[in-house]
Amino acid sequence: MSQSSLEQLSAFFQRCEAHWAERNQWPEVEYDQQWPSPCQRGAPIDGMITWQPAVNSDTVNFDNVAKALDCQLHPSINDFFSSWYSDPLACRFINQQGDAMALTLVQAWNLEDYQRLQENVIAHVLMQRRLKLPDTVFIASCEDEMQIVSVVNDSGEVILEQLGKGAVATLAPSLAEFLDQLQPV
Repeated sequence: MSQSSLEQLSAFFQRCEAHWAERNQWPEVEYDQQWPSPCQRGAPIDGMITWQPAVNSDTVNFDNVAKALDCQLHPSINDFFSSWYSDPLACRFINQQGDAMALTLVQAWNLEDYQRLQENVIAHVLMQRRLKLPDTVFIASCEDEMQIVSVVNDSGEVILEQLGKGAVATLAPSLAEFLDQLQPV
């Protein structure tokens, strides 16, 4: 039986942490006392703080997003955004042919960031509807700023999407399978 998107996201974060620990090189962000996160590790040094993904212990979900959009959201979308806190995370997607694509996985840093993310998801879906494109929810940005990786709400497929134009390619039949193909950088 295949694993869920939540299990695969957790497994990806474990791969990231193993990658960083092996190199003794944890990701850093500029420390902002007004923008705390459960991801922060230790005390800031020279204005920088190391971080790692942290389980989201806040009781949050995307129910209000579904209500605002008057639709059911694919369950993998809620799993992806509501289970962990993390800074956006650089990674590589390796497809079945072995081709690599550099991506930045979208996540929320803290509860306030989570709420902003929800607003951005609503705005994205409303724009898709205005353009008469299928409802999609972005999960990663690409090197080409006009492309994003999204989950198709109706099917749960993960696609490469050209902003304003729609799907360019199907990357994986499910979010769980997509996450299984991610590698930390």
